[in-house]
Amino acid sequence: MTTALCMLMFIAILGLAIDFGHFLFVKRNLQGAADAAALAAALEARTCNGTQVCTAMQSAAQGALQENGLSADTVITNCSNGTASGVTLTLNNPPCAIAGDPNTGKTTYAEAIVSQPVQTYFASLVGLKSVTVKARAEAAHGLGGPCIYALNPTGEALTILAGVIVKSRCPIVDESTSTDALTCVVGAFLYAPRISVSGGSDGLLCLAASKPQTYQATPTPADPLAYLPAPSNAGAACGTSTGSPYYGSSSAVNIVLGGDVTFNPGVYCGGISITAAIASNIKFNPGTYILKDGPGLLGVTSGGLNLTLNLLTSITGNGVTFYNESNHGSIMVVEPITGSSYLSLSNVSLSAPTSGTYSGILFFQAHGVSSTGVFVANLINSSKLEGAIYLPDGDVSYGVSAISSAYNILVAKDIHLNVAVGSVFGDDYSGLAEGSPLNGNNVALVQ
Repeated sequence: MTTALCMLMFIAILGLAIDFGHFLFVKRNLQGAADAAALAAALEARTCNGTQVCTAMQSAAQGALQENGLSADTVITNCSNGTASGVTLTLNNPPCAIAGDPNTGKTTYAEAIVSQPVQTYFASLVGLKSVTVKARAEAAHGLGGPCIYALNPTGEALTILAGVIVKSRCPIVDESTSTDALTCVVGAFLYAPRISVSGGSDGLLCLAASKPQTYQATPTPADPLAYLPAPSNAGAACGTSTGSPYYGSSSAVNIVLGGDVTFNPGVYCGGISITAAIASNIKFNPGTYILKDGPGLLGVTSGGLNLTLNLLTSITGNGVTFYNESNHGSIMVVEPITGSSYLSLSNVSLSAPTSGTYSGILFFQAHGVSSTGVFVANLINSSKLEGAIYLPDGDVSYGVSAISSAYNILVAKDIHLNVAVGSVFGDDYSGLAEGSPLNGNNVALVQ
């Protein structure tokens, strides 16, 4: 009798162990599916334009489940009180399932919970017919990733000359496949966590960075900002303003005298040029500024944006994007040089929008426009150029120091770091509602 009871208990324990092992097997599969769903949803966070759990996000998450062999019978969003049935996908954006989650309220984070009722084997003999197994994952868009991209697939896409000091808190990508893709001469200092080069390097390399540099092929050269559309008013008629406050203009705006000048979003045909405005206060109100070709001085066609930072000049603009589609004008933010030193007495504070289509985009040059962008200044510590400089078909010469920007992004056909100043690139995107604008390259699991 005792032996029979012991055998019965042994079989019961063995049965429960088999059921428990089966639950663990199912949970492991569910965890992989939840991870994939969270990553896929986070990848679409930027396209939702502030809509929580938008259609694109739900479709991406359900597609990820299917790729992992599951099909959602029920979809519940944003911690609503839906009734779970069969395989259930709960998709939250921002996360809301766990009290005290440090990522609650962050719209760049997606939370996926996948649950499935699992039939028992031996436990059913004691009345436990099924157990619901769950797996949870949380992913975020806009965390880290490279912030400097040289897009030219040929030639010297990234050049760094002697005397230049560049410190980047984020990786650098050089997409040229040429043997001289990265050209750097001795005496230049380059600090970056990683440099990815599709081709090779030429010349005497930069002096050692804070971490050993690794040169590795870029698997799929691509433009991380190619998804950005042209502004909806890019084809609108020129503005008609002739004085401050400006709301667009039909000819070039040239600010040459001191005083207070206010700009508002609009279409500026002929561009905006601030070249000799000593002791001026220039303000750009939030919005998108369209820069087109138009009549300039003496009837010569001009365009673009030219900000020359003169003595005691203050230029401010929060939440602004400058879109240049001019073939007769470039984007220039420069400080004149007196003798061998910069004036260093001007203040410029320009920052990109923190939400919407152009979140994180400060300067955007239209595709097909090859004008060169020049950003050269030794600014005072309170100055900043916060946002992406994006010239997909143009070259950029960059040398800006002493700025207090939380983040900087530089994406251009060719990049020349060739001014003897110390440039710093930050990667703190916490102020952007949708994280880094470098879409598709920086989604990661966080829980």
